[in-house]
Amino acid sequence: MNKSEIINQLNVSHESFWNSAIQLPNPTISKNDKWSVAQNVEYINLTLSRPSQFLSLPKTDIETNFGLSKRASISYAEFVKTYQNALTNGVKSPAPFIPELHLDSNIEELIATGKQTIEKFIYNLQNWSEEELDRYQCPHPALGKITVKEMLYFTIFHVQYHHQIINR
Repeated sequence: MNKSEIINQLNVSHESFWNSAIQLPNPTISKNDKWSVAQNVEYINLTLSRPSQFLSLPKTDIETNFGLSKRASISYAEFVKTYQNALTNGVKSPAPFIPELHLDSNIEELIATGKQTIEKFIYNLQNWSEEELDRYQCPHPALGKITVKEMLYFTIFHVQYHHQIINR
């Protein structure tokens, strides 16, 4: 995927997720010890925030702290397989990303926050060239250092994955 395809998928996938979330009944009620719809929306917001901040950093700071990749980015399909293998092997979200249980959460407010966050995420992404997406490394809590493009792939797949979860 190139940058414009990634931006399109980020928008489409998140909008689809939010459209489903807003229509589901009882968004603050969890079932079978799983996160509620509101918790899933809050979680997606949390997991968008950190890479958005990363994308806004000066590239010299990124190179100093995380380095440059010595390999090309893998394809979206390859990335999805890699991440699904990590999930199969028990990868879980680290504590800073775990959403709180708030029975008074307002799903509309959570979605509005998510829309602002994805807007800022894409704004920050505009300052990256195709080549830079493949050149710079980005830390991922479960996968270690991956290319920035692979982090974007994660962001797309991740919201799609949680979209499936809330629809179940």
